Amino acid sequence: MTERLPRPTIGSLVRSVETLLSLPDVLLRINALIDDPTTRIADLAEVILCDPALAARLLRLINSAYYGLPNRVESISHAINLIGLQTLRDLVLTSSAVSLFDGLPPEQVNMERFWLHSIACGAAVRLLARRKRLIHADRLFVAGLLHSIGKLIFYSQCPAQYRKVLDYVERGQTDLLTAERWVFGFTYAELSAELLRAWRLPHHLRVAVAYHLRPTQAPEYRLEASIVHVAARIATDLQTDVAAKPAARNNPRNLAEFVRLLRIPPKSLVTLPDEVRQSATEIFGIVHPGATLCF
Repeated sequence: MTERLPRPTIGSLVRSVETLLSLPDVLLRINALIDDPTTRIADLAEVILCDPALAARLLRLINSAYYGLPNRVESISHAINLIGLQTLRDLVLTSSAVSLFDGLPPEQVNMERFWLHSIACGAAVRLLARRKRLIHADRLFVAGLLHSIGKLIFYSQCPAQYRKVLDYVERGQTDLLTAERWVFGFTYAELSAELLRAWRLPHHLRVAVAYHLRPTQAPEYRLEASIVHVAARIATDLQTDVAAKPAARNNPRNLAEFVRLLRIPPKSLVTLPDEVRQSATEIFGIVHPGATLCF
């Protein structure tokens, strides 16, 4: 007789992650400084210089082809001035998130593939939010980046039970989200949002993540949830098409659905996959040096 494993709660899973995988001090300090209107660029530079790996990533980003600057930037203060505070926050959070779950067994999850998708989703979210002229467009990057981090919590904290989820899906009994509800009572999206709450990230980001699988049911911030939904689909299409030709990127059926959901002109979506690919490739190479995957 197979032993029945205790069913974890969404709160117990997040508490275990908070205990084992807390956000690094450098991120907390940078967040506090950015939120303080009296902060000087020199204050941020001083914190970053205390983390050589982060300082190297920042300089690598500002000197990348994505920015295309005519002269090489050697100063951390100059780099912060050029990329802006929100991009700095995104870089630090992305680097921190990637390192937190480093070391999960490859038979459980391909971490390169997971973070490539997550970063591409973040890039797509930011581009879509800008097209919609949202006030907090750049900050919404974080919702795209962390929209499926709940999957990593499942993998790291209860791998045996999540194997049951995958077995249901592989046997064709149901889809992933239904299987998660059967086994846990909640989905990876809800778990992701709960981690964002524990990390004290803004409410609109948590709602966008929690409802990105069913954006029309969001009680508020429905547009933000819809943007994350569309961005995740675009990121998945990009990864699906890596080894093939760009077949699904501008699939007319997808395009019509995205236009209807976001109420956005079709022409503003046509070039989006290529923009996402360029942005995500740059960021992924910087926060995950030596990675073998790319778009």
